[in-house]
This record gives sequence, structure tokens and C-alpha cells, in this order.
Amino acid sequence: MFKPNSRLFYWYWAVVIAMAIGIIYHLRHEFMRISLFPVLFFMLLTFTAELLPVNLPRGNATISVSFPIIYSSILLFDPAVGTVVASLGSIRWRELQGKVAWQAVIFNRSQVAVCAFTAAIVYQALGGTFGVLGGVSDIIPLSAGGLVYIVTNIVLTTLYLSLLEGVSLLGMWLVNFKWLVTNYLVLIPLAVVVAAIYQIIGAGGVIFFFIPLLVARHSFQLYIEMRDVYISTIRSLVNALEARDQYTFGHSERVARYAVAIGKKLKLPEDQIELLEYVGLLHDIGKIGIRDAILNKPGRFKVEEHQEMRRHAELGADLISGVRMLGRGAGWVRHHHERYDGSGYPDGLKGEEIPLGARIVAVADAYDAMTSSRPYKETKDRKAAIEELRRCSGTQFDPQCVEAFIEVLSEEVEEEQVLPDALPTAQAK
Repeated sequence: MFKPNSRLFYWYWAVVIAMAIGIIYHLRHEFMRISLFPVLFFMLLTFTAELLPVNLPRGNATISVSFPIIYSSILLFDPAVGTVVASLGSIRWRELQGKVAWQAVIFNRSQVAVCAFTAAIVYQALGGTFGVLGGVSDIIPLSAGGLVYIVTNIVLTTLYLSLLEGVSLLGMWLVNFKWLVTNYLVLIPLAVVVAAIYQIIGAGGVIFFFIPLLVARHSFQLYIEMRDVYISTIRSLVNALEARDQYTFGHSERVARYAVAIGKKLKLPEDQIELLEYVGLLHDIGKIGIRDAILNKPGRFKVEEHQEMRRHAELGADLISGVRMLGRGAGWVRHHHERYDGSGYPDGLKGEEIPLGARIVAVADAYDAMTSSRPYKETKDRKAAIEELRRCSGTQFDPQCVEAFIEVLSEEVEEEQVLPDALPTAQAK
């Protein structure tokens, strides 16, 4: 479903398409002089590379390893050939099947045309000659042209996803594209080699370079799979914990879902929203160190038992503080039982002293505790839980987080679904 979050998105979408139309008009005479075989050959290679896209962590975007093929066609021929190969060869099977919104299809075709043309102009401006790969003197134009293509592609795609989802440009880049830059840079020499092989051996020699491309694609896929394994491991730990606590099964998943929804409503950067999901899942992980007799006690705690239960926030923070991808969230885990008025634990922080992530998790945690069945407290319905959040706003909870969460709840149509609809696919290569 195509649901941009701002009018600015439509303006951006239209500007990129207008740029592509301008490029087509500028190259109209060059298009008439294109040789058919090399264009079709490089289009076929690009299309083949696009058959194996890799899904990015956020925003329903994908990447591929077609860049070396596209860039080599630019170096070998001219901007017109490179633009055609990039815009038409990079079309994906899902787009041909009608599984991608037409607005996204048009944007993808336009933005890669802009990338190819821009790279060609920079390469030529710095002294590069199409069809002639020189020696050391060509290192600067070859590197600059490839770098411009990569940067332009990442910037255009990141801005598209940022405006589409209504999240910060920096946050979207940190989650989806920061790790890609180095990986793409090492593909520039491969593009140069492909161009050189085509000149020396011909089309048959280029086909053999699909093996390095598949290796590059495999490295991208391994990174994404590592992230998936990472979150699966976290969920396994949470399930192991909740198997001990018979009264809170599913609690952490719901808290994570609510926390992410609040973070999005507050328009936090995408990297912080991702961290909110992890912390929401792990906010009670310190209960691993709490005795079963206390963890599963159906009645009220004695003073000493309550003191031991309170230790779970500190224990949880200690457990995740040494994990590279989670370390920034250790303070959120430690302080998710602080109160806005300073009467919480473990450190008695108040107001803005409490990390925002901890304040968000506190609201999500409390709401789920109120609306879930527990043997030692009365279960509240949604309306009563919202009233309680409002009553404690400014004392126990951050008023900003409370109001954001109430907005989220009011926007729900059915059940507890707070995740966004699937977004149209953006394409980076």
C-alpha cells in the first residue's frame, strides 16, 4: 500500500522524475546512435544481477550487486548507454509482476538514470575518456565517477525512504546504508576490470566475472542474515525468561511493539527505533538472575523480596552493556523503572535525567502490565489503562510519551496491531 507521510514526498518524487526526463531530453540525439548489441548485453547482465536482491533491515528496501555492470557500461561507451542500462536493465522481476507500487517503479527507474548520468559527467569532467581505459592517470576519474554513482544512489534512496516513512534522514542512513558504503566502494575496481576484460576478450570474458559479483552479493546477504539471527537470538532469550515467569508470557514482545510505536510517533531516528525494539524485548532480561520463588510468587512481596526483584533492572543493564549492538541501550534497561518525579529506582533519576528510551519503555511496560492478566492485580481494559496513564502523567511517566502512546492507541482500528503497512520497494544498487 502506497502511503507517504508528507506532501514533501510527492514533491521529491516529482523532482527526481523531472531530472530523469531532463536527462533523457539532453541525451536524445545520443540515443539514436547507440549500438544495439552492447546495450542489450549489459542490460541482460544487469537484469540477471537484479534477480538476487538483498532486503535491507528497514523500509522494505532492497540492494543488489548490479553497480559494477552498470558502471562498466558507462566507462566503455557513453552516458546514453549507461543511462539506458541503468534505468531499464535494473528493472526487477517483482516490478514486472506488478508487485511493486507504480510510483516506486517510476522512481527507481528515474533515480538510477540520474545516478548513471551524474557518474558519467563527473568521470568525463575529470579527464576520463569513454571507451579508453588508461593507466595510473585515470585512477582519479575512475574512482570519482564510481563514488559519485554510489553516493547519489544512496542519498536518493535514503531520502525517498525517509520522506515515505516520516523518519529522519540520518536514522534511515544509519540503519540501512552506513554499512553499505565500504562494501560498494570495493566494487569500483571490479567495474573497471569488467570494462577492461570486455575490451580485451569481449562479452564472453565478462560473464566469468559474475562469480565475484555473486561473492559480493553473498557478503551482503550474510550481513542481513546476521542481523536476523541476532534478533532471533534475542527473542529466544526472552522466551526462555518468560518460560520461567508463567504470568508474563508475551509481555516483552508487546512492550517492544508498543515502544516502537511510541518512538515512531515521537519521530525518533530509525536507529533509535530499532534499538527501542531490542530494549523492549530485553527490558526484563535481568529477571534471569531472580529466584523462581520470587519471580512466580502470586501474592505481594515482602520488603526483602521486593528489594531483590528491583535488582532485575541493574542486572539486565549489566548483561547487555558489553554487547556491541545493544550497549547504547543498557541505560534504557537500567532506568525503565525510574519515575518522572524522581521516586523510582535504581538511581532516583527524574524528568529529563531519565533517558528518553527508558521513559518510552516505562509507558509501554506499564500499559501492558495493566491490560494483561495477572493473579495479583486487577486487569484493566484499554479505557481504564489510558485513564491511569493520564493520571500518572507527570509523576510516574513522561507526559510527552504518554500522549504519544495514547495517540497510537486511538489510531488503532482493531486488536493491538501497531506495525505499519508494507511500503513500496525502493532500490539501491
